[in-house]
Amino acid sequence: MSLTSAPGPTGPIRHDHYDVVVVGGGPVGLAAAIELGSRQLTVLLVDRDDGVIRYPTAESIDVASMELLRRWRIAEQVEHSGFPADAPRDIAFVSRMSGHELARFARPSNADRRHTSHGRSPEGGVWWPKFWFDPALRACAGTEPTVELRYQWNCEGVEDSPDPDDGEGSGQVEVRLRSAHYGSKLVRARYLVACDGASSPIRRALGIASIRYSPDARARWQGAFVRLPGLREQVTHAPAVQYYLINPRRMILGSLDGADLWRVTYPLGDGEAPTADEVRATVADALDRERDSVEVLDTREWSGDAVVAETFRSGRVLLAGDAAHRMWPSGGHGMNTGLGDVANLGWKLEAVLRGWAPASLLDTYTTERRPHCERMIRRAWHNYRADLALRPDPALDDPQRRTERDAISRQIHDTRASEWRSLDAQLGVNYTNSPLVIADRTREPAEDVVLTAQPGHRAPHITLPDHTSTLDLCRGRFMLLQLTPTADSGGLAQTLRKRGFPVDEYRINAPEVHAVYRHALALVRPDGILAWRADTAPENPEHVVDQLTGHVETDRQSLGHRSR
Repeated sequence: MSLTSAPGPTGPIRHDHYDVVVVGGGPVGLAAAIELGSRQLTVLLVDRDDGVIRYPTAESIDVASMELLRRWRIAEQVEHSGFPADAPRDIAFVSRMSGHELARFARPSNADRRHTSHGRSPEGGVWWPKFWFDPALRACAGTEPTVELRYQWNCEGVEDSPDPDDGEGSGQVEVRLRSAHYGSKLVRARYLVACDGASSPIRRALGIASIRYSPDARARWQGAFVRLPGLREQVTHAPAVQYYLINPRRMILGSLDGADLWRVTYPLGDGEAPTADEVRATVADALDRERDSVEVLDTREWSGDAVVAETFRSGRVLLAGDAAHRMWPSGGHGMNTGLGDVANLGWKLEAVLRGWAPASLLDTYTTERRPHCERMIRRAWHNYRADLALRPDPALDDPQRRTERDAISRQIHDTRASEWRSLDAQLGVNYTNSPLVIADRTREPAEDVVLTAQPGHRAPHITLPDHTSTLDLCRGRFMLLQLTPTADSGGLAQTLRKRGFPVDEYRINAPEVHAVYRHALALVRPDGILAWRADTAPENPEHVVDQLTGHVETDRQSLGHRSR
């Protein structure tokens, strides 16, 4: 019996109209439903499949994603999932499973995850296989009273119909849905978020072009979900969550349950299209095991890529996750980047839907996210190319060839460490060129981008005297910090509230917080991005709020808006 998850909820679709339809019930789609539902927007999420996780992918949840899950109050669930909370998350490179260890990157367990962020976050990266991660997101989405989850409903077409008189003011999206059990349904929504994967039928139907970063970025890999009884007890290497084999062919083993279940991946050569039996033989040979000791539960061929959509928005349709950007899994940035899309988009959709901001605010979704996604794509591509440079070499298995093993060990440490030491990439989001940020002339220390309090960056984590985090004060609303006893923000908060934006105000008399922010006042956006800081109240709070909420006119084409 193999490990699978329960199916997602299905049934008839209850309503004809929603604020937002989300197409795609994977982690990014579920995250979108949670974020929008937490804002009391009506959301319909549909997915063509049944939601059962039969083939696991994307186990690595990074620090930024865990901070988002912390805001949703589900981060702690990782310690009670099916993956052992006390299992180390080490990455080990070996000549072969029965051979020599070449390099190891030590990482603490899920229970000790906060050590990975070195005081730069109240959270830490974890290993959370999809068998348990997706159901945790689904359960969270299901607790939102305005969210409706419907699996086994296929999206057959989308028609964006803005009102001709006022552009987008009262337009809608018509979504044609079909279920084998419940028939056809036409649903209307104010906006649609396409989280329908790398092949995204919605993106293709809209004609949104994709930009590939290298003509040789694509490659074929074989994946297999396997049971390997007793493997951990039989190998001489210390426990690890992933083993990277050099011989007899390059292969990666990722632990799924801390015991006998593993995901195996290896690159395919030209013309190579193995059957399930051939996959079993390849895995057995690589692990020096008998074929009968390898149980292949499922196989999937997949292709990595380095592609970003030209725009993340077309009218009332917005792309998120793999529908907007596709990158190599090296470094585990793909799904995590998609969750970052959701954090950026959620508050903007609420502001537009409730009339607090113009529809043009949504143009900044592309403006802000696309450059960040490009950086992550390049980083993942670099990681992948560094891995390709490691070639099988029988000398590595020879006990007498210490020189060759020392050389490849240095190569691994020099070229692969950044893949698992990537806190700067995870937390170093940079929207400093965004029209929604009021930059200042203060120069921040370049050596710690994670801790910078410069507008356009993630508001830094600082531990407060009560041992909570400054990030815990950010509840998905604007947050105004007054960081000296006499700090006076003037009418800034009142102006935001007059426009409809909820604002939380905090006076923090902690020198360590002021030392990082370097100013008496700071305004943090609902997605945790520092938008403005100063020592005195703005002379014209209306102008500040206009800029931070997209009321200032901008060149729509330069913002990545796709003309219709």
